[in-house]
Amino acid sequence: MSTTSHSFINCSTLIDVGSVQDIDKSHGSCVHDMVNSINTYHMECDPYNVLGRLPQCFVWEFGDLIDTHVILQDPNSNELEVRILKKGSEMYFEQGWMVLRDFYNLWFGAWLKFRYVNPRLLVISLTSRWGIEVPYPLHDPPFKHMLATFGIQPKIDQSTVAGVSSNPIVPTRSFTRSYFKKLTSYDVESGILILPWYGFGEFAFAFTFSHIVLVDHMGCRYPCSLEFSVDDDGELACKVSGYWMEFCKKHHLIQGNRIRFAVNEPALNYVMYVCVYPQLGIETTLSYPLSDGSYLPLYVSQQYFVASS
Repeated sequence: MSTTSHSFINCSTLIDVGSVQDIDKSHGSCVHDMVNSINTYHMECDPYNVLGRLPQCFVWEFGDLIDTHVILQDPNSNELEVRILKKGSEMYFEQGWMVLRDFYNLWFGAWLKFRYVNPRLLVISLTSRWGIEVPYPLHDPPFKHMLATFGIQPKIDQSTVAGVSSNPIVPTRSFTRSYFKKLTSYDVESGILILPWYGFGEFAFAFTFSHIVLVDHMGCRYPCSLEFSVDDDGELACKVSGYWMEFCKKHHLIQGNRIRFAVNEPALNYVMYVCVYPQLGIETTLSYPLSDGSYLPLYVSQQYFVASS
């Protein structure tokens, strides 16, 4: 047994569950507010600057933890994805940053307050230059804007080939349009997924699209190419290629598997959610306090399967 594992087990055996619960009841809210305050930062929103400079204290404390792409979530659960640019000892919001200005109408500038939740999620609130809280749009379901990360590299003057990336955010369950398909041998063997235009593609995509991102039940993203053509029956169809083949390999897809494709903002944000029935996955990150005051991250992954009789 390794030293790390042995130390972890010793710490676990010393936990007095009853005492911990008593402390939580009397002091939990106070500790929660204090932690939230420590993890909260402020920055300027310049409506005419394509970069948003993150506070240096945030860079010192979370620069090594934050992901290259993060979700900004407002009080109404609207979510905007932005790319993090690292330049020397400084960090910036880059791609997707200007969407914030357009979505909240920040044409005169504003102050952004954000709280670190996990490497992929920052909870935000906005205040105008006159000290008035900015109204947050109401959408049902909440607005989601995700980036298509093709060839994106978080460092300047470097390039890379786009690949599969992991996103710990569980995708939304509210969709405005979905399509259920039984995969054919062509879908899984050719590396090209065929989806119908009429009844689905016409609502989910726009003819200006050439790329989309597939998001699976665990939040992993697969950048793909999108073409509009005709199928074997002469009907207008949408052909998805690129990392679709990687998706098939990872999920061990074969002919006859049932797949649900869905979008939550038709013809808007290049993202399509994919659910391979009957599986559902949940990832959770927990923090375990150690005796020296530090925290040990615990990663819990759960898989659920629906059994039909």
